[in-house]
Amino acid sequence: MPRRSGSAALSTLSDSARVAAMVLARDAVESRSWSHPQEPTSDEWWADVLAAPRARKRERRSDLAVKQAYYRLADEKREIILVACSKCDWRAAFARDELIAAHGADYPMPNLLDRLAAPSCSRLGSQWDRCGVHYVEPIGGPAS
Repeated sequence: MPRRSGSAALSTLSDSARVAAMVLARDAVESRSWSHPQEPTSDEWWADVLAAPRARKRERRSDLAVKQAYYRLADEKREIILVACSKCDWRAAFARDELIAAHGADYPMPNLLDRLAAPSCSRLGSQWDRCGVHYVEPIGGPAS
């Protein structure tokens, strides 16, 4: 015998059998926990949920790369950091320890260049004709 859809199967039943089937279906749905809107949540329940291993944040390999995507003052091995400008003849030398005291050990070296550039440089902050400040001994150069 071919299988009928729910409404087609109910239409072939007598009225009393149809009512009995609907009552059984209602009782089955009400007895399931997912049919309730939301179970009460207490502080103990949340403590259990948050203590579960699945609730802990896992570090991904990509997260490790993002944590330090730049060279910091703390990573610099040289005692003296030499800076120069490629567009003029300006040069300067800075003590690493003094820079760490002024800016912090985690300060990014690329961002530090604008702060170390010649104070009188007219190109600082220019979008079109930028200052040519750079490290004389870049990363990977000989350390003193």
